[in-house]
Formats: sequence, C-alpha cells, structure tokens
Amino acid sequence: MLGRSPRTVALWIGAVAVAAATAALVASDLAALHRRAQSFGAERGAIVATRPLPLGSIVTRADVRVRRVHGSQLPPGVLREPAAVVDRVVIVPVVRGGFVATTNLAPRRRSGLDGALPVGTRAVRVVVHDTLEPRPGAAVDALASFETTIGADGLPSDEGSGAATVVAAGVTVLRVEPVQSAEGEAMGVTLLVSPRQARELAFASTHGRIALALVPPEEAREQGD
Repeated sequence: MLGRSPRTVALWIGAVAVAAATAALVASDLAALHRRAQSFGAERGAIVATRPLPLGSIVTRADVRVRRVHGSQLPPGVLREPAAVVDRVVIVPVVRGGFVATTNLAPRRRSGLDGALPVGTRAVRVVVHDTLEPRPGAAVDALASFETTIGADGLPSDEGSGAATVVAAGVTVLRVEPVQSAEGEAMGVTLLVSPRQARELAFASTHGRIALALVPPEEAREQGD
C-alpha cells in the first residue's frame, strides 16, 4: 500500500480537529439550552382562549385549548385542564390566545348571566330599534330621547324633549339578542350598569326611546352606586 503524503495526513488531522471542535460546540450549546430550560421550570399544560371571551360569556370546550408552557412563564392562577373552565361564566374578559386564570371566571356556584355581575351592579335589558348592533363586551353610551309632553297647565311643554340625554355612559354590553316588539323586529341589549343607571334606563324605556352609541374601550367605566 502506498504511503499517504504529508499533505493528506495534514488534511485528515485538520478534518478531525474541526469535527472535534464542532462536537464540543454542539455539546456546549445543548448543555446551555438544557440549563436554560431548567431555569424556566418544567413544562406544564395551560389553558388559553381560542377566541375572545367577553364579560358574561359562558366558556365552551371549543373556546379553549391546552398549551405547553414553561412554569416560570405563566401568570399566577392559570388553569391547566379544560374541565376546570368549561361551563363557567367570564367575569374578566380574555383576549384570543390569552391565558385563562381563576380570576377570569366566576365560581361554579354562580351560573348564567348573574354570574358576571360584580357587587353593586345591575344587568338591565333595553330594547332598541334602528341602531347599531354592538358585540358582547363592547362599551356603549345609552341615550334617551323623549317626545314633547303636556304640562300641568294643559299646554305643550318642552320638558324632556329636544336633544337626547346620555343616561348611561361607557357601560358594558353583556348580551345581544333579537326580540319582537310592538314596532316589529328589534334588539334586546343587556347592559351592565349601576343601580342609578338602571332606574334611569327603566324610566327612559317607559317614557321615551333609547339609542346606543359605540364608544372606545378606553372609555368603559367601572359601574358602582
């Protein structure tokens, strides 16, 4: 067998050295990745929303999925199993892809629309015609307009007439559903309001007409007494 030339031997030695250096670099990178993964914590299941979950909605199985996430990357209270969230009422809205935590949901003992009502609030349904159709979770102003009335002296009075009055500003829409009224097809819109706003909406529904105006989410207000 012919002997290898010094050049061939040098190339083989170089190739072995490169292979050894590459192996060492890969091993070092893998070790670093392993240490980083350990610092993030073990992976665990976390429930995320597959669509926006507005206030007052009831979670279904199709609304959520399980995502594997390192423990250190999870906010406190994130739920792990679909069974822990299905059929519960949303009290803090969740964006699409957001984690679903215990603080987003009402206790199981609270079911239906009443499960979404914080203490000191009321849910009131108003019937509206020829107005925009807001989505659940949207913020709206409820405006009331009144026809000219007859005063105590028997003469037409402008009291209560003229420009529409905002009776509930920046309130949250809980539910929207088609209804039948004396004037034909209409929308029943359930609003989250304060007790005072509930009284004013009831009066406006009885004596006038209500319209809804969509407002920016930043103008939504916490409802209280």
